[in-house]
Amino acid sequence: MNPNTKTGRAQLARRARRNGHFDHPARPGQPRRLEVLCPLCLQMASTAWESGKTTIALLDAAMDNHLLHDCTKGPQQ
Repeated sequence: MNPNTKTGRAQLARRARRNGHFDHPARPGQPRRLEVLCPLCLQMASTAWESGKTTIALLDAAMDNHLLHDCTKGPQQ
């Protein structure tokens, strides 16, 4: 699973979802939030819930964004 490629990032996102995700309910002043654990760096990738999008699509987008910008073992390193 190579985070430098789109296919590799998709495989990592599926692997992260297989390990489960966290769904935090909305609180006053904060939106509902979804989190998934990155299998490479073991940090949480999170996103705000958006209506009209599936949980899988949101988690995959959060993981892809995390791998591209925040992951210490991602392609930018």
